Amino acid sequence: MAFFPSFDRYDAAILVTSLALLFFAYVIYPHHLVQISIWFIVFTLYLAWMAYFLWKWMFEAEL
Repeated sequence: MAFFPSFDRYDAAILVTSLALLFFAYVIYPHHLVQISIWFIVFTLYLAWMAYFLWKWMFEAEL
């Protein structure tokens, strides 16, 4: 049975980067185009993170 992989530095990097980008878009430079662009970037980051997470969950669980 495969368990969820542990939280590592890549997970933390995605979380911190996403929060920093959203902070920039809503607090530092609150312009509609910037907010939409940042949400697109965050969505792309989470797609890449999900692929990494699934790969780590499926293939490193047996180690």
